[in-house]
Amino acid sequence: MSNHLHAKVAEVEDSNFQQMVNELYHCVGWKRDDHEVPTIFYLLSHIGVQDPKALTKNHLPCTGILTTKVGKLKQGVVYDFCRELAALKHTHIESFDGKTVLSLVKSCFPWSKPTRNKKLSRNQARHERVTSLILQRRENGDL
Repeated sequence: MSNHLHAKVAEVEDSNFQQMVNELYHCVGWKRDDHEVPTIFYLLSHIGVQDPKALTKNHLPCTGILTTKVGKLKQGVVYDFCRELAALKHTHIESFDGKTVLSLVKSCFPWSKPTRNKKLSRNQARHERVTSLILQRRENGDL
């Protein structure tokens, strides 16, 4: 299995793959000349850092590769790319048959998701206060 995730974008000659890259650039409002990145992995990483919420169907100009259902993709570079993303998620590509390529990219690419601050229970909050108080006293030399 070839690695299209880390292949140089300029060297991939598949027109559907290049169209998908252009659609990704359009989602975030970048010009391809201004933000030329060597691989699609770096492109997705930059998008994840800059504006991960820009990858929506509403930001696409019209239907294209990113709005195509994964089950309707023909064999080729885009299909292999989707298989690689599904492999990153440790799932089979068949589990994404009813979803679009864009939703596959969003769900499988390893962006760091922000952690939600969970409210601590009363006992957990008390334990943290006591622990921090003990550590502070140790630093001060009181214990």
